[in-house]
This record gives sequence, C-alpha cells and structure tokens, in this order.
Amino acid sequence: MRIEKRGNSYRIQSMYKGKRYSITFDHKPTQKEITLALAERYQKNEIHKNGTVAYYSEKYIDDKRNRGRSPTTITAYQSIIRNTPEWFLNESLFDIDEKDLQKIIDEYSLTHSPKSTANFNGFYTSVLSEYRPATTFQVKLPQRVKKLSYQPSTNDIMRIIEAVQNTRYSVFLQLSILGLRRGEIGALTLDDLSEQNILTISKDLVKDENNRYVVKETPKTTASNRRILIPAALADEIRAQGYIYKGNINNVNKYLHTLQDKLNIPQFNLHILRHFSAAYLNKMGFTRDQILDFCGWEKGSNVMEKVYSYNLDPEESQQNIASAFNSLIN
Repeated sequence: MRIEKRGNSYRIQSMYKGKRYSITFDHKPTQKEITLALAERYQKNEIHKNGTVAYYSEKYIDDKRNRGRSPTTITAYQSIIRNTPEWFLNESLFDIDEKDLQKIIDEYSLTHSPKSTANFNGFYTSVLSEYRPATTFQVKLPQRVKKLSYQPSTNDIMRIIEAVQNTRYSVFLQLSILGLRRGEIGALTLDDLSEQNILTISKDLVKDENNRYVVKETPKTTASNRRILIPAALADEIRAQGYIYKGNINNVNKYLHTLQDKLNIPQFNLHILRHFSAAYLNKMGFTRDQILDFCGWEKGSNVMEKVYSYNLDPEESQQNIASAFNSLIN
C-alpha cells in the first residue's frame, strides 16, 4: 500500500483482489476506512462490468425461462434485445434514469409500431423493476393507432364453411369458427376428442427459441384449459380423416386469403374468426360468462367486450331496430 499526501488530501494506492486502485481522501484515513473504500470501489467496478442493461436483460430472461415462461414469450424478449441500440445495452442498469428510458423509447419508435414500442417499454420496465424495485419511471409512449379490420358477417362464414368442404383445411377453419385459437388447434390430436364429441383443449402450439413449432403441454392461460362439446358433424369429420390437422399452420392463413378472394369477401386474418365466434354467441343470446368459458377467457376479463364482440350482421340489426320503432312512429 502506498499513501501519498497531496496538499490537504491523501491518495491511497493499493492492490485489492488482484487489482490496483487509487483512492483520494480529504483526510488521513484509518486502515478500516481504506479497506471499506477499496471494497466499495471493487463492487462498483464489478457492477459496471457485469451490470449493464444487456447483462440484466439476459439474466431476467433466464429467470423467466426457469420459471416456465412460454417459449413464444422468451423469443419475443430476445427479439427486443436484438433490436435494441448498442448504446442502451452497454449502459449500467443502475445508472439508467427516466431521461435515458425516454430517449431509447423515442429512438425505437422511429422504426417500430406503437404496439411494438409499448412491448419494448414493457420489457425494460420489467427488467428495471426486477433489479431496481424501488425505482419507477414515467415515460410517454406513442399513441396507438387502432387498425380497422373487416369483421365477417354470418353469411360470409356460411359461404366459407361451404367452400372448404372436402379440403384439408375444413376441420381447422371450422374449429377456428368455434373460437379456438390457432395454437390450440395446432396442438390437438385425435386423442383429445371423446366418444361424446367433447374436445379437450389443454395444449398450445408455439415457436421455441430456435423458431421451430413445438407443443407446449399447457395452454395460453389457465382459462384456456377447457373441455367443449362440438357439433356432431364436425366430430364425425375429424374421426373420418383420422387427425385434426397435418402441415404448417402458417398455410391456413394463406389458404383463407385465397379463398376470400375467390368468394369476393374482404380479406381478414384467421384470428378474426375468434372475433366472429364471440359476436355470434352474443347474438344468439348466450350470457357473458358462457361465452368466456367456451372461448377460454379469464373470468372478469374485458377482452371480449373491447376486442372480440362486434355488431354482427348490421343490416339485419337495422331492420330489427326499424321494426321496433314501427309501433311508436306510425
């Protein structure tokens, strides 16, 4: 150890855990003060070395992976890290402040959608909350733009059902119309269908970290784990072909779009059939809880009302409303 007096200050040069440090005091330090100062400097250096945003982001992902977070979610997290500018990843997590977070969000939003930017912020906010729990940041996100997608009518769906008969996509699309998610259908096997035409939904088809489809032995949510009675004709069709679906599930959307063009129906994605299912059941008079149970939403969820339930067959609704007023205005 070397102690050097410089004016009114004292500079200490010493080795600590294999590294040389130089520390300045405004008074002559005791041995205990020197030891504590060296330990603190060592700790700060280790935090800077292993405490970057990149380091703790990977640590966060590993922790969630070990806790059983779905491969799809883990892949999404890793994608966020890959698309994060280097300057932010190399910052110490413990030096990040609200201005830094706002800066990276503004930068990210220039090349990504408002939804992607919100997911980006959600990930790094979670990382900060995990390892800096006492810190909260308030940032401004870009306003989301609601995309209007075509909502199919009952007649559209009836035409699609008729057109897909005797095709390899028939069962898949009919199950989609019943409100099943794409991953739920992709994970089904013939063993999931009982003799009583009850379909057990307890798995999910997701992409792993290598971008390959794998069957996850748990569904998307707890409420997604359900048993539903399906129409006898559909159950018989499944038994006759001996399977639910074979092939790449990405091809189903492509086929649906080709079919829509052929039938002169505006294009909509496969997931919109889940929207139709909720709207159709609502129109048929089923209760909110019955629809939540059948389609696999959590109790108390407002997703159905906000996203999936829409005015099915508006022309028919207009006629019914006009008829209701006939007795009043005559």
